[in-house]
Amino acid sequence: MIDNAALWGWDRFRVSDRPAVELMAETARRSLSDFGAHQSPVDAVILCATRFPSDVDGHADFIGRLLDRLGLHHAMPYGVTLNRCATLISALGLASTLVSSGRHQSILVAAGDTIGASEDRLRPFAVFSDGAASCIVSAGHGGEFQLLGTAAAVDTRMMKPNGEISANLTRRANSELFERAEVDLRNVKCVAHNNLWKPIIVMKEQQAGFRLDQLYLNNIPRIGHVFSCDPLINMIDQAQSGRVASGELLALGSSVSGARFSALLRKT
Repeated sequence: MIDNAALWGWDRFRVSDRPAVELMAETARRSLSDFGAHQSPVDAVILCATRFPSDVDGHADFIGRLLDRLGLHHAMPYGVTLNRCATLISALGLASTLVSSGRHQSILVAAGDTIGASEDRLRPFAVFSDGAASCIVSAGHGGEFQLLGTAAAVDTRMMKPNGEISANLTRRANSELFERAEVDLRNVKCVAHNNLWKPIIVMKEQQAGFRLDQLYLNNIPRIGHVFSCDPLINMIDQAQSGRVASGELLALGSSVSGARFSALLRKT
């Protein structure tokens, strides 16, 4: 890599000495508080991480401690992993399906990951930060965003360690997503993507059809790559900054080698 931090967008990264389960509990409590008691009850939780405890006793302790802290004693727990830094957006699609089918009324989706001191945070595609993010997908009304749809494109032949992400897979996912929602990609105000190195994001997202002014690059130097949490963090930051007005469209996207997961939302 060229020794130029500004070129790559590298500035700061975040380190926590707290375990991922505590970070997930903190963000989940905020989501539940914002959701409010007047909404339909949260009857399911999708937990997202690149790694969970490896044994069954550890699974019970992890889920039990987290849901007990949140007071969700009867919520159905689901676990989503394997999709690497696209895990949260893949879980958003699962939550949307479960809610629209009537299986659940409201689902808490929470993601969290940390890197141990012995592991290398600096990778060929990003610098990793510890963190967590969450949201609630509900069939009710009153949320800040309306979820218009989700989509994914996968090619397992491209799944390799540190493999290149594919603009073609993004085009395929976008085509399905925007055609189904009857929306033109050009009308999207901005896209909330992963915080990979700036040249990678600028090249790949534009090759997939997004314009440079639709990208959100501010958080690459500000917080680094928070595993699968980036799109949700970037979405909230853009909304709070006033960049996305009521009625405007916002796309979420996570690319990893061999897969692209996407979502389309309208700010209410």
